[in-house]
Amino acid sequence: MKINDSNVHINFEAYAQKTRDAAGTQEQSPPVTGETAPVDKVVLSPKAREIQEARNLLDEIPDTDEPKVAQIRLQLETGAYKIDGSQIAERMMRDMTLNNSFSMI
Repeated sequence: MKINDSNVHINFEAYAQKTRDAAGTQEQSPPVTGETAPVDKVVLSPKAREIQEARNLLDEIPDTDEPKVAQIRLQLETGAYKIDGSQIAERMMRDMTLNNSFSMI
């Protein structure tokens, strides 16, 4: 079964429902000697493989930068961490300008 990126969710839901229906209506019987049971096979599109690989790489990245957090925590405890209000205000204004320009697109 080949899945393209435009209807991945629809294909998966249809497959999952079909599997649930089949499991509910059929009894599991052992395969007859000499015969092999059919094997399900999933073929991912190149785009799906790329997304899966990107997800795996993202999962390896820690959520926080622990050394930076430890450095700031130490600065806070010693009173050496200084907050520049004008720099914060400048960044807030820049972000607000960027957000407004993107919302007009």
